[in-house]
Amino acid sequence: MKALRPSIKWILAAFGVLLALFILKIVLLLTAKPKITVNYVSEYNRTSRPQNYDPNKNAAPYYQNAFDAFVDMPREVRRLYTNWPTDFNESDQNTLSQWVASNEQAFEHFRDACRKPYYWLERKSGKDNSILDIMLPELNPFRELTRAILWDAKIKAIQGQFQPAFENILTCYSAGRHKCRPNLLLTDQHNGLNIKKEAVDSALVILNNTNVEDKALGFLQNALQSKLNTDDYIPSIRAEKYLLYDALQRTFIDNGKGTGRLAFNVDLEYITLGGIWTNLKHKLYYCFIGPTRNEIVEQIEQGIAMYDSIMTKTPWQTKSEGSDYLKEIQIIKEGSYFLEHIGESAKSIFYSYHKTKAQTEALITILAILRFNIAKGYLPETLNELVSMDYLKAVPSDPYSSGPLVYKRIEDNFKLYGIGKDFSDDGGVIEVVNTARKMPGFRGKTLIPQVHSPDIVYWPYKEFNKLRHEFTVEEVKRLKADREQETRKKIEEPNQAEP
Repeated sequence: MKALRPSIKWILAAFGVLLALFILKIVLLLTAKPKITVNYVSEYNRTSRPQNYDPNKNAAPYYQNAFDAFVDMPREVRRLYTNWPTDFNESDQNTLSQWVASNEQAFEHFRDACRKPYYWLERKSGKDNSILDIMLPELNPFRELTRAILWDAKIKAIQGQFQPAFENILTCYSAGRHKCRPNLLLTDQHNGLNIKKEAVDSALVILNNTNVEDKALGFLQNALQSKLNTDDYIPSIRAEKYLLYDALQRTFIDNGKGTGRLAFNVDLEYITLGGIWTNLKHKLYYCFIGPTRNEIVEQIEQGIAMYDSIMTKTPWQTKSEGSDYLKEIQIIKEGSYFLEHIGESAKSIFYSYHKTKAQTEALITILAILRFNIAKGYLPETLNELVSMDYLKAVPSDPYSSGPLVYKRIEDNFKLYGIGKDFSDDGGVIEVVNTARKMPGFRGKTLIPQVHSPDIVYWPYKEFNKLRHEFTVEEVKRLKADREQETRKKIEEPNQAEP
């Protein structure tokens, strides 16, 4: 057997070395771990803290006192589709009143908190100092306590105590404003908008079920208008940037050049967050030829800038400019799995913000109309008439059109509505179709009202109530009667079958 020539030996040796280096590189890539170099929880706390922060002006300790003193709502009156005290039977009304009275101390602490200029909590993370695991323990207590104060407002309204009732409404609206700050996480901002919305909803319920005197109407209108005039809040997802960059540093290799790719050894929690498939083939693709760290940074910055530019516009403005911003963002999201998880939240807060703002302006307008009617004995012809006679500062604009909210006189009442997401005036008609379907916990089938409304109706409240997918008292009684009748039939049928 002939010996190999020296040149071939060197070639094979070189090939062996290259193969070994390649294998070593593969091993290093597969075993490399991301570096946690920035404490983004600390960064978030720094930027979310109000300017010129003064602990004495912070509402947080007062809210905590309220949460500590709060008594949970009794189970027997915790009903999803009931929003007025007299909708309960006499026994449950007494239970409701006693529960509200037991929370007076909590209410006082809550009112003290709402008088403070701002609310700030230093956030803490529950795991590895990750923003993804920031704890928000106050969200549920906030929701439960504001609902309790709004029940107190309704009870006071029934008793004719309209001034304190509306003070409760304004207190809750102020609590919502504390949470509506653009440098907070989207979860906080959503919480604030929901609190504002529930306060406005409760005011509409009171107006629908009681005859409020002119003085109290004027008090609520002026106070609410003042809050709206000083409210410069516009939603933002800038705080979510910290979450994205924190996820990036925990999933991508940092080689100092920005060309590192997804680490093979990544926490499953972050892989799921990014929407990356966990099968081996897909994972290897992102580890070796997927986007680099610099490319992800560019996508994050582009997405954040696009979202923030949209937040300053109304839905009508985005449509009239001829650009489908949400579609453009969707294209960016498809190229960045890091943006995927905040997409729906950002879109949701955009619409929630405009919905809540328009509903607040609608409430102020309704109050002006009711005051005009009390003083003049008739309803105004137009909303401009309210402005000219100093009952209203300005005609409210509709976020889904280039014009104002639509006002119409209907017999001895009026209709106030805005056009909806179809950008078309459909007359403010709400359709309710009762469909039978199986409900968990009930025997047989029950009728469930399915609501369809292309427009957003604010008044009459009965129509607005349907839009909120709530059962009326009559519907609840009818559904109960239907179930009882069906139960009786099932009992009678076996007896009739006997010889």
